[in-house]
Amino acid sequence: MPYGGAPRNPWKEPRVTLSIRGLVKGYGATTVLDGVDLDIAPGEVHALLGPNGAGKSTLIKCIGGVVTPDAGEIVLDGAPLHNLTPARAFEAGIATIHQHLSLIDVLSVTENLFLGQEARRAGLIDRGAQRRTADELLERFGLRVPATARVGDLPIGTKQLLEIAKAWHRTDVRVLILDEPTASLSESETERLFAEVAKMKERGARIIYTTHRLGEVFRIADRVTVVRDGGVALSGAVADLAPERVVSVISGGTGAPTAQVERSDLGAVRLRARGLAGPRFGPLDMEVRAGEILGLYGVLGSGRSSFVETVAGRFAAVEGVIEVDGSPLTGRGPARALRRGIALVPSDRARQALWATRSAADNLLLPSFGELGRLGLRRTRRERRLFGETARKVDLQPPDASRKGGAFSGGNQQKLVLGRWLARAGRLAVLLLDEPTQGVDVGARKQIYEVCRDLAAGGLAVVFASSDAQEVQQLAHRALVMDRGRVIAELTGEDITEAALLQNAHQLTGVTGTANVSESHP
Repeated sequence: MPYGGAPRNPWKEPRVTLSIRGLVKGYGATTVLDGVDLDIAPGEVHALLGPNGAGKSTLIKCIGGVVTPDAGEIVLDGAPLHNLTPARAFEAGIATIHQHLSLIDVLSVTENLFLGQEARRAGLIDRGAQRRTADELLERFGLRVPATARVGDLPIGTKQLLEIAKAWHRTDVRVLILDEPTASLSESETERLFAEVAKMKERGARIIYTTHRLGEVFRIADRVTVVRDGGVALSGAVADLAPERVVSVISGGTGAPTAQVERSDLGAVRLRARGLAGPRFGPLDMEVRAGEILGLYGVLGSGRSSFVETVAGRFAAVEGVIEVDGSPLTGRGPARALRRGIALVPSDRARQALWATRSAADNLLLPSFGELGRLGLRRTRRERRLFGETARKVDLQPPDASRKGGAFSGGNQQKLVLGRWLARAGRLAVLLLDEPTQGVDVGARKQIYEVCRDLAAGGLAVVFASSDAQEVQQLAHRALVMDRGRVIAELTGEDITEAALLQNAHQLTGVTGTANVSESHP
């Protein structure tokens, strides 16, 4: 059997029951999907792959009714689906299990399964009937938990399967979309999920499986489609594809050269971790020097984000030591870390960093008010001067100090958050960034990279966590590849390429497969 071993579709001539033709979606001048075609047969696991920003998330949102395409059609069992909404897609048998589950932690298993669709008898909720149905569903999906259990007390893997059971209970699932389903699962929980996916294949479901873990694709998928730059770059049977070919198409070649820096040009160690362990990572050792930009690369669940958030004080370390400029960081919390010169630009700027209802000046100068003021009073002239200087450095558009933070584009919101630390660069030792250009356009991305390079050149140690291999290649002087909380590879200089990052992250280096690849999609 070819590498990957996923059983071939049992239908000799599978009938395509989900057909997507010429799907187009754009936002303003940006085209996200540009004529995408996709066919999925019954009993098929179809892996949907692609780099960040390729359009795969928009594609599954179109299928699930969250986003309305500008052109093209979606046909299920011969019937075109028009004006889809999440509710209409669900009624048609399309169920999407998102990364962020829809279960309500304070309710029981049974209450979650029936929420909004309660079984009734004589106008009252029939709790006995609900309980019996819940027990049957739990047994069917191999979930050995009481139907009365509080969902918030269940492990994440059980919640994932419970979400699938909930969808299966509420509709005749003809299309199941699993969006990064194993990102937060342990190995045993992942095995349980794979077993359920196999059962769904036997029932004839069409399963769309998006993931950054290529090893999973070659294990459970029948077919694979790689989306890049809004179009289909490769599509074919998994059994006919070599892992190296898939990696090559996802990476799109070597891309722009990585940043170069000689170790001898770097300054003293500004950040050092010794045996550090925290939520979903560690223990690990690492150090970053003045003038160095270190990229932490890994797929969802690799531990890269947990590491930077722990160093920044958001999470408490389980064990180990953090040193800043040679001295241990004691105490807990972001305020303590900031006093030692550690600042964080979080991935979720809307919830964790941006003050949407306050002005751009308030957002950018937030950590600097104390130093700019005098005797507890604000000194507006000094604030205006610092805002103007920093806004020019980050190329804030528009450079309007009174404009509300929430009124800026995503890229300019990120510039506001990054700019607040640029304004305090002289008091920082380490700048941490988590997915620094998430939701940012190409132009703003380049400007953010330049700010990071300028900060490093000024003597800071810059550490950024990213799931974007191209970003790591372009920005990092050195890259650590993480998987399941551990550093599994270190790359420097010209060795930092998209292909090398992907191969190490998915542990495909040295893996061989069949080279019989169709070139119908270049």
